[in-house]
Amino acid sequence: MWPPSLAASLVLSVLEASAPSSPPPAQGKVTVMTYNVLYSAPPEDVAKSLDLIEKEAPDILCLRELTPGFASAFRKRLGKEYPHVRLVPRKGTWGVGIASRHPMTRTEHFSQEPHRMPALEADVRLAGRTLKVSCVHLMAPGATHRKDDDLVESMAKNAVLRKKQADALVLRYSKEQGPLLLLGDMNEGRAGDAMKAFASADFQHACEGPGESCGSTWPGAASVLPAIVEIDHILGRRITLSEAKVLRNGGSDHDAVRASLEFPP
Repeated sequence: MWPPSLAASLVLSVLEASAPSSPPPAQGKVTVMTYNVLYSAPPEDVAKSLDLIEKEAPDILCLRELTPGFASAFRKRLGKEYPHVRLVPRKGTWGVGIASRHPMTRTEHFSQEPHRMPALEADVRLAGRTLKVSCVHLMAPGATHRKDDDLVESMAKNAVLRKKQADALVLRYSKEQGPLLLLGDMNEGRAGDAMKAFASADFQHACEGPGESCGSTWPGAASVLPAIVEIDHILGRRITLSEAKVLRNGGSDHDAVRASLEFPP
């Protein structure tokens, strides 16, 4: 015969094990960061960019212009800090990656219509909820499409192309009912047509939230010139963004942008 106290403890343990687990505690603020790390950065500048990421320690990180060399250095230095990653490095400017401290249940590498420029999407689990994260890169103002295009023609064509890319992303997420984070190198300021398309689709700009310290992001810390245009952005829908900040360090020609994120009640 077991003592009554021991028997009661065993029964209670069985009941607790068979009962549904209680929901996780409410998630507080998490930090998110977007960073174009410059495809041509030399090793010493890659190290500076990794210093910045390590110092800021965002929960979710969007990387653009991710090269095989940067991806390798990131895994070696910060792999333990970011156990959940999808890195798709490329030579040149088309590499992309998402790194997270929280589990990612699904990722998708997709082409941004109407151009093949790639983006990366991930579903990140945060305290029992799923946050859809889309890490994007819109067309650069000076990219040439025909050899005889001059800079003015290229800039006009690329502005139209960015608007089409934004429209395609808005359509992609038009039926998304859950929390959505859209961030990356948009290659234009908030007054651009692509950014206006996001605003019209109810995306909140992190730098319009409380506690912001924003401003121009290009050219960044690796340049001798001061930053003059704001082209790196963090946007959200069905989330609350605050405390956005441009980070004036690192080894890229873009300054990173960081913000805090909360789910609404």
